[in-house]
Amino acid sequence: MERSAVLESWVIEALDSPSPTERSKAVTWISQNPQEVSSSQLVRAIQRETVPQLRSALDRALRERQSKSTSDRSSSAEGGEALESVTGLDDVASWVRHELSPAVGWIRLAADQEIKDFAGSATNVAVRKLQRRIDGLVALIKETSALSLRELDLVELLKNSWPNPLELPRIEPAVPLGEVSIDIRTDESLFGILLSNAYQNALDASTEATGAPDVAIAWGTAGDQYWVRITNPFLGQAFKLSDVLKPGVSSKAGHLGQGLGVMTSVASRLGLGLRVEGLSGTAVVTVSGARSHD
Repeated sequence: MERSAVLESWVIEALDSPSPTERSKAVTWISQNPQEVSSSQLVRAIQRETVPQLRSALDRALRERQSKSTSDRSSSAEGGEALESVTGLDDVASWVRHELSPAVGWIRLAADQEIKDFAGSATNVAVRKLQRRIDGLVALIKETSALSLRELDLVELLKNSWPNPLELPRIEPAVPLGEVSIDIRTDESLFGILLSNAYQNALDASTEATGAPDVAIAWGTAGDQYWVRITNPFLGQAFKLSDVLKPGVSSKAGHLGQGLGVMTSVASRLGLGLRVEGLSGTAVVTVSGARSHD
């Protein structure tokens, strides 16, 4: 067990190496031992890898690992009976990752062949955003799974979750703080899902109201807390969260009103404050939580 942990640590470090040769050694080992590295680690490696051949090998290892996990669960069913079509949230989460993460890898491989300097392109940024949303969805489904908490730069997180890779949003501190950003400790994928839904709602509502996207993002601190505020115009005068939270309720044409439900679930999972309200034709989403300290 101890030897396996040491090997895995070496492999994970090698996958982060700037040297393609070092990464190739790690990928070769993973190809021979796909069960020794977690699915989430493989997905992150696929996201970062820029060499098509290495990404393909990682993608095959991920599929082999997940296929074996599914087979093991089936063979361990009591009395040899087949598993039911839906055996639990963990299974659904595994199926989501199993079906969608390889597809993202295929998109990345195709784009890499067709786009010059794919690694530095807006398409690569968009594909990374898609993979993060899949990771967040998996984490949200697996309610009992451990959160992947890390220290993250708040402003970078706000930028990286913006859905349009061709332009950056307006992000400003509410008052001069003497610091360009702060660190928060959170699960990047889950927090990103909350922000992505808030952004998309704001973009859709403002475009419907004014004919063009009009979203402002501000952040600030109050004691040991931080807050993020997203504002946009909308068609109407006033509303509160309870008015629009029910699935199927939406002020935007063609939408199902699911985004706010996802946002409240993520906020609850991460222990964040979430306030959504509309006043005088302006919608305001406020997210708050504890800031990190050195």
